[in-house]
Amino acid sequence: MSSQPRTPGQLLTTSRRRALQLLGVGSGTLLLAACGAAATPVSPAPTTAPPTNTGATPAAAPTTASVQVQPTAAPNAAGTPRTGGTMRAVQAGDLASLDGHYYTPSNGLSVWIIFDTLTAYDDNLQPQPALAESWDQSSDATQIKLNLRKGVQFHSGREMTSDDIIYNLNRILDFKLTAGIITGFVPPETTWTNPDKYTVILNAKQPWAAVFDFFQVLNIIDKDIADGPDAKTKAGGTGPFTFVEWVQGDHVTYGKNKNYWQSGIPYFDGITMALAKDQQAMVAQFEAGDVDFMLNPPLRDYVRLTDDPKYQGLELPNPAAFWMLQPNSTRPPMDDKRVRQALNYAINRQRMIDTVLLGMTTAQDLPWPAASPASQPEKNGVVSYDLDKAKSLLADAGATNWTLDLLYSAVSQEGAGYAQIYQADLAQIGVNGVIRTLQPAALLDAWHTQNYGLYFASDPWANLEPVTQFTSGSTTNYRGNNGGYLNDDYTKLVTAAATEPDSAKRKALYSQLNDFLIDAAFVYPLGMRQTRSVARANLKDVGHRRNEMYTFYKAWLA
Repeated sequence: MSSQPRTPGQLLTTSRRRALQLLGVGSGTLLLAACGAAATPVSPAPTTAPPTNTGATPAAAPTTASVQVQPTAAPNAAGTPRTGGTMRAVQAGDLASLDGHYYTPSNGLSVWIIFDTLTAYDDNLQPQPALAESWDQSSDATQIKLNLRKGVQFHSGREMTSDDIIYNLNRILDFKLTAGIITGFVPPETTWTNPDKYTVILNAKQPWAAVFDFFQVLNIIDKDIADGPDAKTKAGGTGPFTFVEWVQGDHVTYGKNKNYWQSGIPYFDGITMALAKDQQAMVAQFEAGDVDFMLNPPLRDYVRLTDDPKYQGLELPNPAAFWMLQPNSTRPPMDDKRVRQALNYAINRQRMIDTVLLGMTTAQDLPWPAASPASQPEKNGVVSYDLDKAKSLLADAGATNWTLDLLYSAVSQEGAGYAQIYQADLAQIGVNGVIRTLQPAALLDAWHTQNYGLYFASDPWANLEPVTQFTSGSTTNYRGNNGGYLNDDYTKLVTAAATEPDSAKRKALYSQLNDFLIDAAFVYPLGMRQTRSVARANLKDVGHRRNEMYTFYKAWLA
């Protein structure tokens, strides 16, 4: 097991001087209030039946040759890695869950480091071997045979086999466990079988264009712990780190997996992560020298700290999430497309980017990063900031002088800034914007029950195969989304893209979907949400997953 197939790519390091070159900061006053990273919306359960495992034996064998990718390991940032020691990290806020099938942004710095996936993307969106050392995929993308790596052990010492993969595949179908997010990656009526100890075969009824997106987020968890009496306080996987302890509201600790299948790593003996009560406390703890790494500090602190040679800024490439506003399409008058379009024209994206995000991203109407197959820069400025047009659309719809509640998370300073800017612009078109701040749990409940007018947050899947954003994104899921928007034409377009194995034909469908997003106006992207963290200058090779999760499995302190 000398190969190290998961090559995380190089994090981008920044300094304040480089950041200022990117700013283009406007003259407006920065509108900030609450602290912390914005909560990511959680998808409601799709309205169609979930896929099932029928146990049926596949009728046809794959038609392509076996794929076995062996990437070249990325060089270390500086010198030879040092082994040993404990890395100290900090994040604002507590964990939401220890369950490896429950997605939350905070779990990316902590819980997910104890799990492996079947395959993993590199930064060019190419799948690399992980727990599956090779695979065979049919030419029509309806079947994939996974050849599992032999000798992989769970942290308990038990060998991982195909039975464990089947268990994980079945478990993620439970919407209650996954909040509907991981479940949404799997097409309806997909089946899976394990003909022997080290083989798993997945069969989809129609072509599955984004199957490797699913593998990217499917953590393989230990069923003995997940089904055991201590499932809420313990967790186990096959990953480079083992779970040791979670003291709620205080810290989480992880140990080194001494039997990891990738020989020689991880380099650290363990990781301790402090759980700060808010972002101010997190930054204070970092500057006091108590920790080596902190996740997503406020942008002004990020810029300030990265000007100090003692620190380094870490920017994950290929941003996955995008900032956005979403109206409640089920609530009058926003059930009228003209009203939703008017609200879109009333968004001063450039001012929001310049003042709230310090100009460190680009204003855009669509949710895609530049490298996405769905990216169309020429369409990113279709919806201009135009209050006169907004007024005209509202007048046509007979929606004047009404009240709209504006929600954001109590731990989102960005949401506070967006809301204040938008409230002022809405007043100019005859809409009374009332700002409401909710704790994350209450905000999630408001989204899922459509008990809101409009909210500010981010959505996290835009840098994978674009169809995943349409089938699993909490704002854009065609089967059910936080905005309550459902449309037969939209369903047909998404389904066509999701089942089209030819990438060129999918790209044409993505262009049609972009036009649909702009016209239907049921979600309003603002710009990409870049994950930025600050570390001490001697922390090397942090590593990341494609979906903006840090790994640390090759990290070390110089």
